[in-house]
Amino acid sequence: MDGRNHRRMLSKRLLAAAVAVSIGTIGQAAVGQTTSPLTPQPTPSTTATAPAAPAIAVPVITVPFVDANALPPPAPLPPPRLGPLGAAKSWGYQLSGLDPKALAASPYDVLVIDYSRDGSDAKALTPAELAALKVKPDGSPRTILCYFSIGEAESYRYYWKWWWRSVWILPNPFAPNWREKLNGDWGGNYAVRYWEPEWQDIILGKDGYLDRVLKAGFDGVWMDKVDSSMEDVAAKNPQAKEQMIAFIGKIAAKGRAARPGFLIVPQNGEELLEDAGYRAMIDGIGKESLLYGEEGKPTANPEPLVAKKSGYLNLLAAERKTILAVEYLDKPVDIAAARKRLETLGFVPHFATRELDSLRVGDNPPAGAASTGKKRR
Repeated sequence: MDGRNHRRMLSKRLLAAAVAVSIGTIGQAAVGQTTSPLTPQPTPSTTATAPAAPAIAVPVITVPFVDANALPPPAPLPPPRLGPLGAAKSWGYQLSGLDPKALAASPYDVLVIDYSRDGSDAKALTPAELAALKVKPDGSPRTILCYFSIGEAESYRYYWKWWWRSVWILPNPFAPNWREKLNGDWGGNYAVRYWEPEWQDIILGKDGYLDRVLKAGFDGVWMDKVDSSMEDVAAKNPQAKEQMIAFIGKIAAKGRAARPGFLIVPQNGEELLEDAGYRAMIDGIGKESLLYGEEGKPTANPEPLVAKKSGYLNLLAAERKTILAVEYLDKPVDIAAARKRLETLGFVPHFATRELDSLRVGDNPPAGAASTGKKRR
């Protein structure tokens, strides 16, 4: 082989070796391997190279694992109310000017009415009229409660004697010992010492007031002036509250003995609800003017007073009994606000004129109706 061929062969071998080394280096870099220290290293270049671009930080989003079994259970719904009044979603209240046909056509689940069109026996509702009221227009049953004043005497009732009335400011020697002073806000009504046996006999005696209610066929009584146990007359008797509870207990016992399931619903006197025995004997409570009109005017009551009275009422609501609330309001904005709040409290609202001489259906007052500050007749 001549020299030229020898040099040519040597050049080919050197070129093949160089290519093999380059391919091996590239393969090692591709798989992240470092070059062996035995591998010939390239000569550093003296040419300046551009700096590498800064790395961009990519935020790492961590999604926590949520164990559904570890979540707290949802808040339970308020338990349904119990008893015959528990299903009531609406109620109506009228005491004078009663029209049996109009009452029967009303949509209410509960009606509170007098046993008479004008308070007298002569215009008392008949059992047939009352039976018709117990069926709503859609055919479902309705509960009828009789207005029944136990802490105040009314001069338009069957039991009243004309010689019992007050004569100006002079004491009346012919008045019964249970009769107290005239109600200044409503003529013809007198406070009574309800613990006196003679007054209780008017209510509970044979052919007395309760017997009239039972014979007419009412489902129960709506007892007014229970709050007499907290008023002026009670100041004369340190046991006034206890004796009011005992009096209501007698009414409940007689009513339920004559008609099992007879309903006992006091109006106002919510302070008595602190007594557990009292709460056990009643089926619900009626509350006037919880939010508005404490002083007889359609203005909002002070919040501390509302909270205090609501606290008493909630003692009964916690036992799943019904609170029927009535507000004497005419302005739609007040009615809407009161309805929302009462329903939030779990109470069943009704809106009426203070005279209670017409039946309001829905939230709109009857034409020409306006509260004058007086109630009943």
